[in-house]
Amino acid sequence: MTNSHKFARIIKIRAISAIWIIPIVTAIVGLWIIYSHFADRGTSFILLAKDANGIIAGKTVIKNRSVDVGIVDEVTLSKDYKQVVIKGRIYNDMEPLLKNDSIFWVVKPEIGRDGVTGLGTILSGVYIELAAGNDTHNFKNIPFILSDNPPLSDPSIKGIRLNLESDQTGVIPRGASVMFRGYRVGNVETSVFDVDARKMKYQIFITQPYDALVTQNVRFWKEGGVNLTLSSAGARLNVPSLDVLMSGGISFDLPDGSKLGAPAKQYAIYTLYDDKKSIQESQYTDYKEFLIMLSDSISGLNVGAPVEYHGIRLGTVSKVPFYTDEMLKESSILNQKVPVLIKIEPERLTELVDEKIDISTLIMKEQEKGLRASLKTSNLFTGALYIDLDFYPDLKDQYNVKTSRQFGYDTIDTTSAGIAQIQSKILQVLDNFNNLPLNKTMNQLNRSLASTEHLMNSLNQIMSSKEMQNIPKDMQKTLRSLSDTLRELQPGSDMNNQIKENLQKLQQMMDELTPLLNTLNDKSNALIFSAPTKQDEQPKAKGRK
Repeated sequence: MTNSHKFARIIKIRAISAIWIIPIVTAIVGLWIIYSHFADRGTSFILLAKDANGIIAGKTVIKNRSVDVGIVDEVTLSKDYKQVVIKGRIYNDMEPLLKNDSIFWVVKPEIGRDGVTGLGTILSGVYIELAAGNDTHNFKNIPFILSDNPPLSDPSIKGIRLNLESDQTGVIPRGASVMFRGYRVGNVETSVFDVDARKMKYQIFITQPYDALVTQNVRFWKEGGVNLTLSSAGARLNVPSLDVLMSGGISFDLPDGSKLGAPAKQYAIYTLYDDKKSIQESQYTDYKEFLIMLSDSISGLNVGAPVEYHGIRLGTVSKVPFYTDEMLKESSILNQKVPVLIKIEPERLTELVDEKIDISTLIMKEQEKGLRASLKTSNLFTGALYIDLDFYPDLKDQYNVKTSRQFGYDTIDTTSAGIAQIQSKILQVLDNFNNLPLNKTMNQLNRSLASTEHLMNSLNQIMSSKEMQNIPKDMQKTLRSLSDTLRELQPGSDMNNQIKENLQKLQQMMDELTPLLNTLNDKSNALIFSAPTKQDEQPKAKGRK
């Protein structure tokens, strides 16, 4: 038996086994899925909020113009537990919407100035709205603030933002209108009270093309409420729109006679005045202060009242009253005239004449010719007063140069005029009437009437005597007429009673007129509006001061 040995033939296979196809394909698919997941994830960002009411991780979407552009991935508290940290992401194809100045806010049902908004979120839940900004720099991934309210102006809208400051009472709310001659051109974006500066500070936004209306010389003032103006030209009632009447607003314009000036810069600071009238006064920055000492009542004279000469505005009342320590040291507040500080503003005359006039020096010089300051009534309905400069020829020789400067101020001499002067003369006349000896006059009149009666009886005897027949007829007629006249004046006659009644009425009229004039002296418009009732002095307990 023959043993034959066969050797196996070894062949080296260089190709990969088919069994590896499955894990390789699986790995490729897995890598593709991982790549696609991170590639489509988009850009992540962080929002900071006060609370996360209604926001759920993985469900709350981020929208822009009602289109889903991202989603909230995570909602946690910050490390100090004082605010909510929301991690979200913008889809890959929506990344251009995410900029450094983008704005985020929560959309939820709300009733506001524009009506009811966000009703769709009642069923779908709240969502986060994104408004793209205008920044062109690379995204820096700085946390955004999530607001509870939508922005009043879309960041993509071009315009100018300005800061206003006001130390007046009253607040203009966020969202109020900004107007130019009654036309809405912007709105109030923020309204904050600065505790340190004790001022209200506003940020307003004016859209293009109306931002070209804002220059360095414009003035801003508050709007709102019904404005009733009473002047010599009559009454003027200004009623704003319902929107401004309910929530207020801000208007701006150039003061009369002002030039446009250079265009305003972004975030420039302006003063917010209380009304439109105040912006006219704000342009007169050059002035000279004068002191006047008034002996008449200043009730009705307010800061801002005009100083005029024959109806021409020369200045403004600055302080009413104006006391200094030096004044009070020299004399008691009750033993001196009331000091008032006024401002003479030469720029007011440049609107009337081209030539520059040194009105302050002229006023001091013309006092030697009788120029004086006095209080006059500008409106009988309101009792408002103003300072009037006028010439009084009978006073030109009474000017005292030594009083031309008092307490560090040039002084303008004063005199009583207008209603105050009329009241003074009427009171003087009444005082003269009160000083008349009416009772003595009545007694003398009664004695005269008694003497007249005696004379009349003597005449009757003469008329009935025989000798009367021998007197000429003309003389008889004269005596009879005299007898008839005296008979009418005797006590108990109609004429006698009428004379007594008239004298009593005259006395009563003077007694009643005196309190009226005293009231007019305290309040010049008391003939139109009732004067305040004076309370009787209350008795005090013994030992109390």
